[in-house]
Amino acid sequence: MTSRPTRSRRLTVAAAAVAVLPLLAACGSSNATGAAGEVEGSTIVLTTVTGLQPQFQEYADAYMESFPDRTVEVRSTTDDAAEYAQQLATARLSGEVPDVFFNVDFLADTLAKNNVTLDLAPGIDEGKLGDLTIDDFLPQFVGQYRPLDDPDQVTGLPVSADSVGLYYNKSAFEQAGVDEFPEADWTWDDMYRVADEIQTNTGGAVTGLAAPLGDGTPQIVYGPVIQAYGGYVYDAETGTSGIGQPEAIEAWTTLLAPYGTASGEYTATADDPTLKFSSGNVAMAIASRGAVPQTKTAMGDADWDVQVLPTIDGNSTAGGGSYGLSIAQTSENQDAAWAFLAWFYDTDAGMKVAQEVGGVIPPTDDGIDNGTWKDGTPPPVNIAIFGESARTAVLLTQMPGASASVMSEATKKATQQVLLEGRDITEAFQEAEATVNDAIAKESE
Repeated sequence: MTSRPTRSRRLTVAAAAVAVLPLLAACGSSNATGAAGEVEGSTIVLTTVTGLQPQFQEYADAYMESFPDRTVEVRSTTDDAAEYAQQLATARLSGEVPDVFFNVDFLADTLAKNNVTLDLAPGIDEGKLGDLTIDDFLPQFVGQYRPLDDPDQVTGLPVSADSVGLYYNKSAFEQAGVDEFPEADWTWDDMYRVADEIQTNTGGAVTGLAAPLGDGTPQIVYGPVIQAYGGYVYDAETGTSGIGQPEAIEAWTTLLAPYGTASGEYTATADDPTLKFSSGNVAMAIASRGAVPQTKTAMGDADWDVQVLPTIDGNSTAGGGSYGLSIAQTSENQDAAWAFLAWFYDTDAGMKVAQEVGGVIPPTDDGIDNGTWKDGTPPPVNIAIFGESARTAVLLTQMPGASASVMSEATKKATQQVLLEGRDITEAFQEAEATVNDAIAKESE
């Protein structure tokens, strides 16, 4: 979630935007995880972003309750991505990097290039995560923490397998006189057709589908669609972006099609509450598992549920992303840091706490199948679909340097040119591709 120290972005990942729930007593696991004698009496510093500090404090408290002779000191820092990456790089030079720290998919390569993160692969092979191996984790999520220059390394472990699904408001469907709810075999054509019917039947009082690209161009949405058409966002072998290639143009055509029909007119107004699913005036929306808690709060007694995202040409279009935990190369307490990670990633120990406190979906097959994350009170009734989506999710594409930031701006500009100025879609996105490829080339100089 790549060398991006200049990327201006808030470290507010969807998986982190969850309510803090009561801590379960089950946090005191008595198994062998983290029980190495040399860590008794140790203290480690765990640094996370401000938005996640409360839940990581609860994780630390649970760990210290299980192991009273060990101390985890939780510290919080900025939520700004560029500032966060710079802080860690500076701390690396002074030898003051925390023992364990928050990582995120789009910063993982930056931190690896700056020699901040420890390669965890050898330690995992040696059994420092207990019985867990790399193969127990969903490969695409671990892949986000493999450096572009050395993909055999693993410089972080994902905390949650966050993916997107299709939220739908049954009450809004009923208001429109539509009783065809989303099904697992829906295509994007089905989604658009029903959204258009809802919007037409209500005279626009209900938006059929929250605009797929919102007020920007989130890669978590467009990346999987481009791939479903057989295209690519970035090809590491050639070092080029393909956002203007024919397959990608098909994807952009699909993504921009609902504006003015199924999704209302394009607006550059950020965070317009009337355009959000939680307003009750939107029948369907693409959103992540992390949006469930706040949706429950905002929607009150409304009748809503979730479904897997529709397919394109039989291909999943579910996107995903993650934040993770890393150990510092310079930590003098690496055994103690490993002990904490071993406890944290144990399905019956830290992961159980994380599911209750942080709304986490464990990034392992065992955690998805046997975890407690599906056990909450509905809605949504169909929450288990996020496990299926996680397994098929297309994650953010790692890109060199600041080129990902350039892509974000270039795709947004192209979208606005097409929708607001009537520019030809092929010309707009071919120009965007050229801009991004120029940025990638500069990173290689």
